[in-house]
Amino acid sequence: MQKRLLAGVFVAALMINSSYLPLTVNAETTEQLEQKKQELETQSTQINSDIQEKEDQLGSLETEKETLTEDVKQLQLKIDGFVLQLQKEEKNLEESKWKIEKLQTEINSLKELILQREKKLKSQARAVQTDGNVSNLVDVVFSSGTFTDLVGRIGIVNQLVTANKEIVIVQENDKNLLEKNEKKAEEEKLAIETLKSGIEVNKSNLVAQKSELDDKITKVAAAYDMTALEKTAFVKEQQAVAAQTSMLSGELEEKRERIIEEEKTKQAAAQKAAEDSAGEIMSEEFEEESLVVNKQDSSISSTNSSLAGSENPSSNEIPLEASNSDFIRPSNGYTTSPFGYRIHPITGERKLHGGIDFAGGGQIVAAKSGTVLVAGYHSSWGYYVKIDHGNGFQTLYAHMKAGSLLVSPGQLVSQGQQIGTMGTTGASTGVHLHFEVYDNNTRVDPAPYLAL
Repeated sequence: MQKRLLAGVFVAALMINSSYLPLTVNAETTEQLEQKKQELETQSTQINSDIQEKEDQLGSLETEKETLTEDVKQLQLKIDGFVLQLQKEEKNLEESKWKIEKLQTEINSLKELILQREKKLKSQARAVQTDGNVSNLVDVVFSSGTFTDLVGRIGIVNQLVTANKEIVIVQENDKNLLEKNEKKAEEEKLAIETLKSGIEVNKSNLVAQKSELDDKITKVAAAYDMTALEKTAFVKEQQAVAAQTSMLSGELEEKRERIIEEEKTKQAAAQKAAEDSAGEIMSEEFEEESLVVNKQDSSISSTNSSLAGSENPSSNEIPLEASNSDFIRPSNGYTTSPFGYRIHPITGERKLHGGIDFAGGGQIVAAKSGTVLVAGYHSSWGYYVKIDHGNGFQTLYAHMKAGSLLVSPGQLVSQGQQIGTMGTTGASTGVHLHFEVYDNNTRVDPAPYLAL
């Protein structure tokens, strides 16, 4: 009875043991698949978040595109208005030229008349000096033979005197008219020059505004295309993850079914084997069970290290030593950022600041007399002006207010003349003036030239 009871215990232990070992191995494989599936689901969630973020960015860029489209329409309206104004001003220009030509013709005619009268008056004066004086006229009157002859001669003398007076009066009037016409012609010429200068400045402002819009449109279009490509890539990645997840789910289901069938078969075989040879199998399986139960797993841990790199910036700009010069400050604002290396306020990189920044929002004036090289727009400098001063020196004034350019390329400017207004266009974080000095095409520290 005890042997039978002991055999039953051993059979039960054998059945449990024979099914335990394969189940442990299969369970570990299933857990790995479940973990991998969970990792894919986490990855899928992150990708969904990335896709949503890109959709939000696309929406924002779409709004910006619409805004830019409206800005383009408004600029086109300005351009259309400017074209009409230009046509009107060109018409006024032609009228002014015609007036000047007419005045010049009148001036030439008056000069000729005045010259002829002066010759006549001088001729009469010489005749008087040669032939006699005023007393001769009295002799002419009193030498008449009859009263009728006397009256006739007096009339002739009166006509001569009156004619000479009229000539003198007309001569003076014509001289006054000549002076007036010459003055008017100069005023018309000045008006033409002012009109031309205004047209050129307006052209410069419109061209600069168009360049700014083109730059924005290019950047937004590039960002939109990039974001769309990134979204497409995320969607493809999401589809790949979904396919892997689906495949793993199928593998897990097949694995579970296979494990159940295998366990059923193994349990039936173990039970039959136990019943055939209970003594030997129970002893061997008992020892084997002990070995399995006492077996330990080991784990390996690893650590990661990170490297940090540094960069050594370099530049070909050469700072100048302090020297006396005839430059003046281009702004009344105080200095906020000097020439030299600094952390860039937008990119966060350490790089050379090639000029001096002045705070404020007032007028910008030419630091020295010279010729305007550029009056336009740049993606980094925004609205800017560059002036050539001769002897290899040039100055640059950046981040001006949109539409505030008061000069045009080729224009001569005087020291202290206003050329624009402070703004924050281009790569700027606030209203200020970025001022640069070039010595033979190399940026140098402006401070010595401004006595800062």
